[in-house]
Amino acid sequence: MGEPGRRKQQIVTAILILAPLLGVLAAALGVISPRVTLLDVILAVSFYAVSGHGLTAGFHRMLTHRSFKAARWVKITLAVAGSLAMEGSVISWVANHRRHHAYTDKEGDPHSPYEYGDNPWKQIRGALHAHVGWLFQAQATEEDRWAPDLVRDPDLVAISRLFPLLGVASLGLPMLIGWAVTGTWVGAMGGLIWGGLIRVFLLHHATFSVNSVCHLWGHRPFITRVDDKATNFAPMAVLAMGENWHNLHHSCPTLARHGVDRYQLDSTARLIWILQCVGAAWDVKWPVAEVLDQRRIPVNPGPTPDADRPNRLLQEV
Repeated sequence: MGEPGRRKQQIVTAILILAPLLGVLAAALGVISPRVTLLDVILAVSFYAVSGHGLTAGFHRMLTHRSFKAARWVKITLAVAGSLAMEGSVISWVANHRRHHAYTDKEGDPHSPYEYGDNPWKQIRGALHAHVGWLFQAQATEEDRWAPDLVRDPDLVAISRLFPLLGVASLGLPMLIGWAVTGTWVGAMGGLIWGGLIRVFLLHHATFSVNSVCHLWGHRPFITRVDDKATNFAPMAVLAMGENWHNLHHSCPTLARHGVDRYQLDSTARLIWILQCVGAAWDVKWPVAEVLDQRRIPVNPGPTPDADRPNRLLQEV
């Protein structure tokens, strides 16, 4: 990508990141309305759930890691829904995430918080890089190399090309619904602010936090590769829709369920289970107790287990 192309990409990224922040500021300052309506809350929660699970179940578990197979309509629906999260086209998102898993927390990882070193000040810089800074850096991820299966899929190629239009729809639909229900521009703007901008802002930073927070703080109950510092960070369970159980995910990447222990909420896994129950998903890679036991770090560990073992276990789980 040449310099003009990189500059254009940076401008688009800045708009996608900063526009939702303006929505948060508008709401905080009462620019549109001094109070939040029930409709505003419904639109925010509904669009968050749809676009968020499009990312987690569609972009991530189905397309990146092939945790399950699904009917064509499910594939298209989840890919479109994930595009409404405004985190990039489906093919570029998958390519970047596969690259992250190939080089986790070492050179080549597009968003490791250990980019600049391990001491506290360098980790602060690294956390900012992992959270959002990496999006503005020229780190071209070759889609033909990292997502060749998606590049060959005409449905996903078309959805990727439609990403700009789907981004407009992501903000326009809640605005349109707000206007249709209330018949007022105040209702329409409430839909735009809460169902659009604030919802995207929260979803962005929930996703970004998996890249940053879930590699810096939390618990590591499962074996990962030597350089891989992925953690489980419980407070994010609801907003991250189960993606916060990141240590288990990096230990066994193909699993359809990431929250495998008691009280570990994972709404994405529940959605996949529902799709399986109605016959719209199959070949789901659910956790197997024996495999989890092999991956779990003992309370009083002896010799370090084989860190490459997950690569041999993926077909089992």
